[in-house]
Amino acid sequence: SQVAMRRESAADYAVSGGEEGTGVVPELVMQAAMGGGKKRPRKQSKREEEWVEQLVARYGEDVGQMARDRKMNPMQQSEGDIGRRVRMWKEGRRKIGDGAGE
Repeated sequence: SQVAMRRESAADYAVSGGEEGTGVVPELVMQAAMGGGKKRPRKQSKREEEWVEQLVARYGEDVGQMARDRKMNPMQQSEGDIGRRVRMWKEGRRKIGDGAGE
């Protein structure tokens, strides 16, 4: 696999001395070849959830109107950005709704 090939080439680089041959560089090359780790998905803050909830209460699904509202969107987030935040907010509400009965 490609990961195995990257590990081998990183190991070769570290063994052969690479540019400097000592210190941190070979260790960092090995770490990069290993893949780093899983990235946690971003969670919305309570304030962001409140803000999105207010936008949805006022405009429903009209993300264009949300983006153009200068009072409720003072940081001038784009339609795409607000759309992603609304999707994330809705998914969070579904999860809360699913777990509430248990």
